[in-house]
Amino acid sequence: MTVIIFDLCDTLVRTAGVPGLLSLPGLQERHTAADVDNWFVHSDVFHAYERGEVDTDAFINAFCANLHVRVDREEFVRAYEALVQHEIDGMAQLVRRLAARYPLYALSNNNPLLWRATRRVCTVLDCFSHIFLSHEIGLLKPDPRAFSHVLETVDCPPEKSILVDDNPVCIRAAQHARMRTVHFDHAANAACALTALTGINLSA
Repeated sequence: MTVIIFDLCDTLVRTAGVPGLLSLPGLQERHTAADVDNWFVHSDVFHAYERGEVDTDAFINAFCANLHVRVDREEFVRAYEALVQHEIDGMAQLVRRLAARYPLYALSNNNPLLWRATRRVCTVLDCFSHIFLSHEIGLLKPDPRAFSHVLETVDCPPEKSILVDDNPVCIRAAQHARMRTVHFDHAANAACALTALTGINLSA
């Protein structure tokens, strides 16, 4: 039996990305979007937050201290959760069609704020047998241990799995782990690629 594993952010729900935080008081006056993105890429505290090793307050404090801004906690929480904008067109229908035929799972680099926002926006979370969140399992994609953890937990060999993910780095890591992959850009292309892999017409 084929198991299909979905990423969440920018695969099922659209996120604003770093520019969505530039409205925070004082941030845009001091930093470009590239500066803020660089902080997220290189911040040990942010990565620890996504692995569940530090709490939300530690993450917010590090963000404000490192970027030299003073932001009210609730204002930061509202801005961060607003990064999750809406469900991606066509994906709810695709997921529900797949759920009628295959076991579905999700594997997401996530954190408590992002997850709370995702639950408000995503209407198909009930279609997944289990959702593996980095801040709960302590592993971040593209670490091969994240893929291994999911496959071992659901008792599926990599060759019988399909990962649907928007991040090319994660796609390459999954392929290296012998998983089949669909590099997500939009629902129609994902449906075509999954049809080719499964033999089931998903474009209707």
